[in-house]
Amino acid sequence: MNLLGTHRISVLACIGALVVCGPGATQEPETPTSQPVARAIELTTAPVVDGNVIDDPAWTGAVAIDDFWQIQPQAGQPASQRTAVFVGYTDKALHIGFIAYDDEPLEIISTDSRRDSSLDDTDSFQVLIDGLLDRQNGYVFGTNPTGIEFDGQVAGEGQGQFARGGGGFNQDWDTSWTVETEVSDTGWSAEMEIPFTSLRYGTGSVQTWGFNFERRIRRNNEVAFWAPLSQDRNLYRVSEAGSIEGIRVPRQRNLQITPYVLGRTRRGGEFVGTESQEEVGIDLKYSITPSLTLDATLN
Repeated sequence: MNLLGTHRISVLACIGALVVCGPGATQEPETPTSQPVARAIELTTAPVVDGNVIDDPAWTGAVAIDDFWQIQPQAGQPASQRTAVFVGYTDKALHIGFIAYDDEPLEIISTDSRRDSSLDDTDSFQVLIDGLLDRQNGYVFGTNPTGIEFDGQVAGEGQGQFARGGGGFNQDWDTSWTVETEVSDTGWSAEMEIPFTSLRYGTGSVQTWGFNFERRIRRNNEVAFWAPLSQDRNLYRVSEAGSIEGIRVPRQRNLQITPYVLGRTRRGGEFVGTESQEEVGIDLKYSITPSLTLDATLN
């Protein structure tokens, strides 16, 4: 091995980059120029959805996704706190666990606990999922340290007015999923369970999906992403998301039927008596194509 030649190449590389190198010298990490790629793990048992990721044996063997990059306040710099994300799946659901490490856990900010409340003014975590890998559309799932459920649908990379067709973000879209969080002396953590029936994806038993993750640290006004974005972009920029490979999915069911019964009773005055009303019906969800779903109610 030509050690002298190796050292000469290293010195020349450092001079060209205008940085000081030598024994013990360090270089600032550079923002990746390509979109990141990771791999999901097949879980032998489903995690217990209680927010405790570290002590859950279901995540044993999972490799953490932990390279996050700021878009503010210091665009292009690594996140100030470590975030470790784990992605796995069972035959029924996609599971996402994350640990938001924090050197000052008492300074974690959580402002609201109502479903679909804004996550802009709180410490928070959100994930974008592009199951069709069309780089235009997807779903967003998010939470904060109090464990709220925030979800929505992205179309056309979130550009325009969703209600008028084209692109936008539809926050009225709600689906069935579960999240639990935990705050500890190391920061806060959460576990998400998203049934495959709540997602849309392509054909094929093993797939690659588009993914991005966002973490906000409110006291620093910090916003950081796994797939780096420029300051004028946000999580809805599906075309710039990273990819997660090796997701084994079940065959999509074309038809879901959910029956329901509604009842109302009104007590009248002395001569009117009691009046009762009942309504029986079913909700239908039919997947016409992987990207087009018909929702209907019969009553």
